[in-house]
Order: sequence, then C-alpha cells, then structure tokens
Amino acid sequence: MNAVNESLQFSSSSNPQPNFFIVGAAKSGTTSLWMYLKQHPEIFMPKRIADKEPSFFCHLYGYSDFDAYLRLFADVKEEKAIGEASHAYLTSPESAAWIKKVYPQAKIIIVLRNPVDRAYSLYNWMISAGYEWIDSFEKALNSEEERLNNQYFKHNNPQFYYNYLYFSSGLYDLQVKRYLENFPRKKVKIILFEELKDNPVLTTQKIFNFLDVDSSFVPEVSIHNPGKLPFSVPTQYFTKQKLMKYLHKLHLPKAGRIQKTVLNTNLFFGQFRPWYLTAETRRNLQDRYRDNILNTANLIERDLGAWL
Repeated sequence: MNAVNESLQFSSSSNPQPNFFIVGAAKSGTTSLWMYLKQHPEIFMPKRIADKEPSFFCHLYGYSDFDAYLRLFADVKEEKAIGEASHAYLTSPESAAWIKKVYPQAKIIIVLRNPVDRAYSLYNWMISAGYEWIDSFEKALNSEEERLNNQYFKHNNPQFYYNYLYFSSGLYDLQVKRYLENFPRKKVKIILFEELKDNPVLTTQKIFNFLDVDSSFVPEVSIHNPGKLPFSVPTQYFTKQKLMKYLHKLHLPKAGRIQKTVLNTNLFFGQFRPWYLTAETRRNLQDRYRDNILNTANLIERDLGAWL
C-alpha cells in the first residue's frame, strides 16, 4: 500500500521528473498507447512493461518511495516529454489533486472506453491474471455492493481495489471531473478507445501535438495486451495466489516451472470454452450506465451516443 503523505513535493533525487501522465481508464488501450508514445525520440516513458504503471499517486497501490519512483526516469536524456501510465490514477479519488500538488504544470491524458465493454474486459483480465476468484461476470457484478462496503477487502486483496469494482470503476463523470477541476482543460487530453483502435497513428499523432513534440513521427502500431481466458477461474486464482506458497513450503525444486505449467495449461484449455457477454447482461449494464454516459458526454463535450 502506498501510504506516503500527499504533501510530499520535494526529493533529494536529481533524476528528471515527469511532466505528463496517462491516468487510465483500465482496459482502455493505455498499454498500446504507452507502446506508441515511448517510440517517439522526444518522449521518455519507462521502457519495461513492469515499470509502466508505477501508481505512486494513489494510496492503495504502487510505489510508496518518491526517490525510487523518480529513478524510473533516470535514463532521460534530451527528451522533452517525460511521462508514465498508471490507470489507478483515474479511479483513485485522491490522485488528481495529489498530482496537481506535486506537478501543477503536468499534462493529463485520459482514454475512455464504452463502460460496458470495459467492465467485461477488466473482469476477463482479472481472471486470466489470477486475481479474481468469482467464476462469472454476473456473480462478480452482484458482489460489488458488498465489496464497496468492506474495508477489510479494500486493504487486503491481491490486486488494485478499484479493479474489483467492475461497474463502479466505469462511472467516468466524477473521475474525469476531478481532473478538469484540478487542471486547466487545455492541459487535459481526452480520447476514446475507439479512436485509438480504429486510427492508432492519427490518434497518437494528435497526442504528440498535445505534448508539444514532433507530430509527424509515425509510430509502429500493433495490438498490445491481448486477452487470454482461463478454463477454470478458481484454478487460475489458486495457481497464481496459493500454489507457489505451498510449493515453497514443500521445498520442491523448480516450483516456478510447475506454477507456470499449470497456468499455461489452464489458459490453453480456456481457448475451447466459450466466453462472451450475454445480451441480457449487456442491456442491464447499458441501462445502469445510461445517465452516467450522458453526464460524461456533456462534461467532455463529445458525442457518446454509440455507447448507449
């Protein structure tokens, strides 16, 4: 847990510091966008996927040491735009004001996706990564109210808390509003997942322009962070969260290889199991999201009718 005082603004580190942030949303193409942006010679972002989301500016996840966080940018040379991509910053209520306090001149990039598709994609990622144990999307949605009011669960789970709130984490209006209240609108760039998916080069070049770097640069684009679904959700959760501990207690050799084999086998057989969002669940979610989508559309001054 990151319990660093939000008033922290200074560091003994001489490392360069970020001046832009991709803040989410989760499962909305931020990994692809990170891949595209870091190719630009005037942009620096942490190169390794493991360092893509340091999530320093939130309480429940990520880096807690500011100097360690800044070391992610130690290799900056002459790059003008220095950034990172942590989706936790959109759903964490404290992130926008905290970033503003430390980096008031920062630029913010937000990617929004149809909240119905995003919620289902997030659930699929959580089960494939072994963080979710509830074995259907509908059951997970029904468990959300209990999770919202459970302080123990909030602070004791295998992943970022808000990633377990599949519906609530897609209520964009308040999330976006926090950034528009803390930063001038000209400092906040909001794009839609569909734009990034359908026109990745053009959309990325618009972001280059927003970051004041050469917008004629053409990044190499491809699909990143593709989904793989397990055959058994409980098996995936057990293998990722429990099995390794048991193997180490038994002092078994090649414990990591055993865990990897079980994980890969479970994912392989998952290719033969049908996974889809039912029409009924889609309709129910569309009805629940309708008012929030309309509020978000008004807030960002974009037509989101395709989401309704």
